[in-house]
Amino acid sequence: MISLIISEENPTLPRDVNDLYPGKFRIFTMKYYPGHGIRKDEQERMFKELEKIKKQVELADAIFYARSYGVFYRPGMEKMKKFFSKPVLIATEAIITRLRELNAKKIYVITPYNQRRHEYEIKWLRDWGFDIVGSISLGRTGGEAIASTPHELVIEATKIAHQSSADAIYIACTILSTLPILKELEGRLPVVTASSSLFEVAREKKLIDF
Repeated sequence: MISLIISEENPTLPRDVNDLYPGKFRIFTMKYYPGHGIRKDEQERMFKELEKIKKQVELADAIFYARSYGVFYRPGMEKMKKFFSKPVLIATEAIITRLRELNAKKIYVITPYNQRRHEYEIKWLRDWGFDIVGSISLGRTGGEAIASTPHELVIEATKIAHQSSADAIYIACTILSTLPILKELEGRLPVVTASSSLFEVAREKKLIDF
């Protein structure tokens, strides 16, 4: 059993994992707050909230933290992993891990976000040492709008990205549904999505067998 921790804004990932892997996940939701969870007060509030569900979350064999809040950078990731007694897979860390495993230097970025949040995602990848050679923003603001993004939009954006000079394509946000369409996203370049990276790294670590 896997404990899946998500934002309350994310109805998509629980639906996708329960459709694809029924009975494998227990879902835990956290309150949505604006911001990135990097400031000291944001971190304190986040861990106080996690403390309330910690015992139940740790009943699983492993934990998927399928959020970026609080874990954009190494200090937050390490603090999150030390907080729990079970293995923790963090979406942001898994994304970076997969891109590096692919030896991808040049990345084409697709996000569902509005332009401001889209630019933050690009900055975040650059901070980790990647070169962004192109990007598409789907221009959606908020969890509800992102969750309602048609699969066709993601597939069409990815087709454009496959024509680029990138080493890999990265598709952001665990609220964006990508798990059911991974085959349709395949093409000339490897594709890493925020959700698929969690599963790929978990399989590498032999934390899941599905």
